[in-house]
Formats: sequence, structure tokens, C-alpha cells
Amino acid sequence: MSQVIKPATEMTTGELVAFLTTANEAYRSGQPLITDATYDQVYLAELRLREADHPFLNTVEPEADNTESPVKKVRHATPMLSTDKAYTQEEVTAFVTRVVKFANKLGIDESALQFRITPKLDGMAANYRDGLLVTRGNGLLGNDISRNLARGLVTVGGENTGVGEIVISNAYFNENLSDQFSHPRNFVTGLIGADTLSKEAVEAMQDKVIRFVPYSQLNFEQCDTEALRNNVEALCAKVEKDCEYPVDGSVIDVLNPELREVMGSTNHHHNWQIAKKLKGETALTTVEGITWQTGRTGRITPVLNVKTINLSGADISNVTGHNAGNIKNLNVGIGAEIEIVRSGEVIPKLLAVIREGEDAVIPEKCPACDAPAAMERDFLVCQGDACVAQLEARLLHFFSVLGNVDLFGPRTIAVLVENNICELPLIYQQQAADFERMGFGAKQASNLVAQLERSRSEAVEDWRFLAAFGIDHLGRGDSRKLLRVHKLETLHSLTSEQLIEIPGFGEITADAIPRSIEQRWPVIEAMLKLGFKLISDEPVAAIDSPISGKYIVFTGSMQRPRPEMQEQARQLGANVQTSVNKKTEILVIGEKVGAKKIEKAEALGTQVMTEADYLALIGN
Repeated sequence: MSQVIKPATEMTTGELVAFLTTANEAYRSGQPLITDATYDQVYLAELRLREADHPFLNTVEPEADNTESPVKKVRHATPMLSTDKAYTQEEVTAFVTRVVKFANKLGIDESALQFRITPKLDGMAANYRDGLLVTRGNGLLGNDISRNLARGLVTVGGENTGVGEIVISNAYFNENLSDQFSHPRNFVTGLIGADTLSKEAVEAMQDKVIRFVPYSQLNFEQCDTEALRNNVEALCAKVEKDCEYPVDGSVIDVLNPELREVMGSTNHHHNWQIAKKLKGETALTTVEGITWQTGRTGRITPVLNVKTINLSGADISNVTGHNAGNIKNLNVGIGAEIEIVRSGEVIPKLLAVIREGEDAVIPEKCPACDAPAAMERDFLVCQGDACVAQLEARLLHFFSVLGNVDLFGPRTIAVLVENNICELPLIYQQQAADFERMGFGAKQASNLVAQLERSRSEAVEDWRFLAAFGIDHLGRGDSRKLLRVHKLETLHSLTSEQLIEIPGFGEITADAIPRSIEQRWPVIEAMLKLGFKLISDEPVAAIDSPISGKYIVFTGSMQRPRPEMQEQARQLGANVQTSVNKKTEILVIGEKVGAKKIEKAEALGTQVMTEADYLALIGN
């Protein structure tokens, strides 16, 4: 009997995340509960609509253990990340603009930039290193699926070829399996985890059509900046058309190694890479109402309730209006006929107003707490100091990001706020009897206390703890960067000058983050006193060395990997920068360093030394 699934709009946020997790596991196991379109455009879109910064949306989606028997977990040598996505020429242009900005900082002219475009395979992601074939998993740990090599899985390009996808050829699938399986990916993921192969899987293995295809082995197009700006659709179409495997877009990579290093990565994707996804479908519909929702930061966002329309198999009834300024400028009101687009993993978006309806009405009060609302640039913001929606969203954000505590979902948080238990330190002071007085059962109350204790006693990364407080401009990735340089206990005295010296922080965020930390510090300090078992990703070195406290830049081709040298310098107390500025004290040069970079350093009074001189300085 088929499973009855509630509509996304009728689920609580906790139920929605639980269902998305289950659906994702089923999808990766080759037995999807719903179509890709329904998953992306209905359920995932609903979560993004409610809480755009929810951890489920901003990390590599965890992979199900879809093997029938326990398998060995393998840690990836480097995180196996996902890929950021673009759906339009404008989004690709924005990516190119970011790349050019970083290139200019390195003294690289945009005309010298080169990009590679490869087909984005639609299969099961894996990594082939040291004789082991390992799934993506959660990006850090994956499943060892090497047994499939002995079963007949073909590895294109030989051994140890890196990241790629396990796929089946389009021709074979269409001829032999399309009447039994809805999608090639479902067939592939199912057989990879099976203890006993089906007749169809055995035949496919014997016919050598199940293949691990490294991205490095795919045909590609190489182009310069101008071509990528002006002709991306044609370039992507060419590599997609020529691919013999299922694809769902193209991947665009920056080729310059130094530029890749400077651009870096988030917890989710590499900043020097983007996937150009196939275009979304557009349609016309009518606005039947507008729902305004207050988020964690106090911003009140519009959701257009539209006449239900089907786009690529997904029934769409809600469309993001982006922000109040957009609603006002386009005069989007009830009865308006609008054009919408469904593109990938975001809620369907408003493209244009075809015919105006009633005049747009912008709320004057917060829909959650009835406090006055005011426009701040394009955003409508609640002015209340004790907005229930904001309080609940902040608490939910903390427990979601912390990641080592259960039971503190929307319903529990709502009860706490209703009983004026609105601050984290106060929540951690509650005993079982306190929870029972709020209406929780005795066992549930006991479990809540146990979960709070668990969150303090189980090890958790310090950057995750910091990110959980929802400080403006300080998500998990930036928290990690920050705590590699400064200890958590010292952040109350952090200055914008200190922050801007850390790669990845710009002037605007460097000004805003210290102020936000100062505002939240009493709560952070109180939570630190509760004895959370925090572990440092990369502890700040506190040793005496010739470079301790020095500002250092490494450039050029080194005998040792540059990231390794940078990390060693950090452990010796140095402040590692990505480009030379007036604070740089030492520039360590390898081979193939441009004369302009050396001249700039010397003009600023920076000491320039070779790799050999540097190693001699630190006694290595």
C-alpha cells in the first residue's frame, strides 16, 4: 500500500525536516517516495520559505546508509562538497564577476582567466582514492562501496581518479530498463547498495554499462571570461549534448590554481565552481492572497498565495515575493496575473506582473506580535523587542545548528516561549518539574532535561556553537574561519581591524560582526559557563616562534603544498593573509611570481624571502 504523505503546508517545520530527511534517504536508496520536482519545488521549497538559513538547506544533505549490510565508513582526505547552482545567464555573470574581483586582488587580468565546462552527471556521487570507492556521505564521511568493483563496476580512467559519479549509459537504460525504472539514477543507487543483485543489475554489470566516471575524464569546453559571460548557454548545451550519460546541467570551474585557493570554499560548496542547471519552467497564474511571515532577524517576508498550477509535475500554490520593496515596486496585489518560474532547489519565484490586480498593501504591523513594522531599504522589519516569531526562530536556530540535541523542535519551543522561557541560559536551568508545570508529561520532561545535558556533555565544534547564536553575517563557515585565528573566549574584544585581516571577511561584515557579537555576548558568556564540551577545529597556537604575530603571504609555486605551509605558519602563531597589503611583514615567494607583486611588497616595506630562506627562519 502506498504511503500517505501530508501536504507540505500542513506539516510543522519539524515534520517537514523529518520528511525531507526520509525522502532524501529514499531517493539516494533508489526508491524515491516522491518525484524530484515534488521534493525540490514543494517540500524543500516550503522549508526554504519558512527558514531560508535552516541547517538542512545549507549543508551537504546526509546520505542514507542504503546498503543492506553494515559497511565501513571512510573519511574523505578533503571534504567532498556539493556544488552551488545557477539557472540563468545573470547568475553565471554574477559568478564571473566574483571570480574577476578575486583575480584583480591577485593582479590577474580578467582576459587571462580560463574556465572549464563539463557535463554535470546525474548519478551517484563517489570518490575513488587509494583503491577505495567511497560515497559522498555527509561530505566528510562516506560509505565504502568498493565491493562493487569486483562485481563488475567499470572505473573509467583507471585507479585513484578522484571525484565523479556512478552512472549507466543512456542508450543501455533506454533500451533495456526504461520500462521498469523511472530514472537511471534510481537503478544505479539501488544496485550499489544491494547485497544480492537483481537479474537486471547482474546483466548491467556483465555488460559493463555501470561505470564510475571521474569528472576529470569527461569531455569539456574551455573558454575565457568574455565567452562565459556571453555564450554560456551554447557552451553548456554542447557538453551536455555530447555526453553519453544522464546529465542535469553543466559544471563551470575556474582553472587558475592560485585563484581557486584564494576563493576557497564554504561548508557546502567550492566558491570557484558553479553548476549551470537546466532552465526552469515558467507559467502564468493569479495571486489569491499574500501571507506575511516574520523570520529570525525580524524581516517580514511576503509569500504569494497563487491559484494552484502544475510545473513539471509539481503542484505550485505558493511563490516567494522576495521582499516588501519588490511587492511595492511591482504593485503585486490580489487578483494580479503573474509569471512565475520553477528553477531547481528554490521555491518558485515571481518573474513579472502581467496584469495588475488590487493595489499592493504593505502591513503596518508585525503579523506575529502586532508591533509596528518599518521599511529598512527594501525590507519590512518588525520593530518589536519581544516578537514571538523572532524569539521562537532564534531558539530553533540554536538547537538546529548545534546538532547534538533532540526534542527541542517547534512545538517544544512554542511552549517555552509561551511560558516566558525565552533565553537560552534560562532554558538550560529548567528541571523536570519545571517542564511538567508547563504541561509536559513526566517522561517527556525527563527526556528534555536529558537532552539538554546531552548537548553539554557531547563534544561539539566551537564554530558550530558560535554559529548557533545566529549572529548577523556569521554563519558556520565564517565562524570556522574566525575561530581558526581567535579563541572563542576572546571574541568580546574582537575589532573590525582584526577581522578584516582574516581571508574572506570584507569591510562591511568586519564592521557589523564585532557589534553583533558585543550585543549577544552576555548570552554567549552565560552559555560558555554551562560547561559545553567544545572542541577546536584548529586550535590557535600559543607558542614562541620567529613568525609569531607576523603577517605573512605565500605566493608562487612552492616545493611543499601551499595550504600545508599556511597551516604550519598559523600553528606557529602567524597571521596568514592571501594578498599583500600595508600590514604584510613577510612575503614568501616560490617560482613563477610576477614582478609587480614583488615590487608592490618592497614598496610597502615588506620583507621578501624565498621558500628556502623562510624554512631556515622557522628552523625547518
